[in-house]
Amino acid sequence: MLWYKAWMETRTRFLVSLCGMLVLPSYYIYNEAQGVEAFAHADWYYRALHTGNSLIAAMWIAAVMFLMMGGLLRERAVGTASFTVVLPVSRMRLMRVRILFGLLQAMTLAVLPWGAMFLVSNIFGLPTAISQALFHVALIAGGGVVFFAVALLVSSLVEGEYTAPAVSFGILFADVIALGNKSFKAFSPWNFMAGGEYFDRKTQLLTGPLPWLHVLANLLVATLLMAISVRVIQRKDF
Repeated sequence: MLWYKAWMETRTRFLVSLCGMLVLPSYYIYNEAQGVEAFAHADWYYRALHTGNSLIAAMWIAAVMFLMMGGLLRERAVGTASFTVVLPVSRMRLMRVRILFGLLQAMTLAVLPWGAMFLVSNIFGLPTAISQALFHVALIAGGGVVFFAVALLVSSLVEGEYTAPAVSFGILFADVIALGNKSFKAFSPWNFMAGGEYFDRKTQLLTGPLPWLHVLANLLVATLLMAISVRVIQRKDF
């Protein structure tokens, strides 16, 4: 029942986000493939895929912030929280379902748009390596989980239907501006998602092994933020 409730609350935002993320990056790749001479090398399409990845990453963050703007605080703001808190389930379980369902939607919004963009590149361009697509998806997921956790925490602290995503976007801009400095880029989840540190401008490829330690660090930060979110909701008076 809780999973169905989570789907009903987010289905419109999720489906609109998914449609936009399937169409825009794929159209960008298709447009890049048009007018390219037959002798164009694969690195042209890898460059386009890398640019398309940045587009997907930006749209992914926006989608996740809007997906996670719900929750008990939003329900309290619209006067429906009392119907949820009387359900025979703990707040821990409510939050667990919300987090797991949100992560499932977030990962879907990373994999399906990238898969569509990769297929368009291979059909209308030149064959490209699936390993590059998987590397990009791993970076989006490994860095984006921090923004997911931030959006969850903000929605657990800030009441108001649109106030929470507004605050979340403010944190995103702070990350882009403050951590955009070369000295701090290594700590920026956005920079990690974009893959700039691993992009070779000569070959237009992501190089090196997947940075598992960086992914683990992001997961630890996200887990801490999600744990704080659960604790905050458990202490709230609804």
